[in-house]
Amino acid sequence: MNRLSDLRAALDSLRGDPEVRRSLEPLLVPLRRYDAARGTDLMLTLRRFLDEGGNIAATADRLFLHRNSVIYRLGRIEEMTGLDLRDREVRETLRMAAAVAPEVVAERICPEKESQNES
Repeated sequence: MNRLSDLRAALDSLRGDPEVRRSLEPLLVPLRRYDAARGTDLMLTLRRFLDEGGNIAATADRLFLHRNSVIYRLGRIEEMTGLDLRDREVRETLRMAAAVAPEVVAERICPEKESQNES
């Protein structure tokens, strides 16, 4: 149990680290801009996909989408980021980065959508 606590403390110490943010933002800025310009949910899709351990069916269920819609969105994300989301190491790295810099991997970035969800 101490090892897990030590690991959690190490990860917590990175929270807000500017270097993590600087490394992560260039990958995700295109997704944020795309979502903001088109009112889409690529960031939300990515976050849910990571939360579901790369399971497309579970991601689709959680987003109330057909799995083909999730596959399409993941393809767009891969095109825009140059990342292979089928690669477990890529997913794990993004998942850790999301834990350390949650503000960068925000689920929603469109203010209009935020206010719609609050209604």
